[in-house]
Amino acid sequence: MIRAVLDTNTIVSAIINTDKSVSQEIYQNSKDKHFVLVISPSILAELEGVLHRTRVMRFHKYSTQELQRIVKELANVSYIVPGKTKIEIVRDPDDNKIISAALEGQADYIVSRDRDLLDLKEYKGIKMITPEEFMGLLRNL
Repeated sequence: MIRAVLDTNTIVSAIINTDKSVSQEIYQNSKDKHFVLVISPSILAELEGVLHRTRVMRFHKYSTQELQRIVKELANVSYIVPGKTKIEIVRDPDDNKIISAALEGQADYIVSRDRDLLDLKEYKGIKMITPEEFMGLLRNL
């Protein structure tokens, strides 16, 4: 089964968009266990922090309790790795935690729109692809 790490922005996009989006479709596929979603505590913490930002909250209008439920649900459908492997590959230190989780979880893909990650194209056999490319893979399974 495919193993993938979704970067935080991909997950946030799935949660806050009201229209059907590729990110929402990927998120639903993770809940339906069509692939193994790999995540780490630091990614979950970053996700919760981003979802509580004032400008982001204007998009989703979820209460703190609803956000906690969403993050807990995400954790429950994910394969959680420690995220302790120290990586300094990309310019943005926040992106390094994505690569760390992918390495520890033996992920096949990192799904992102982040140029720093996408420009790597591949790292130690882990391919960096956009949400659209990943959804194309899932549709062809």
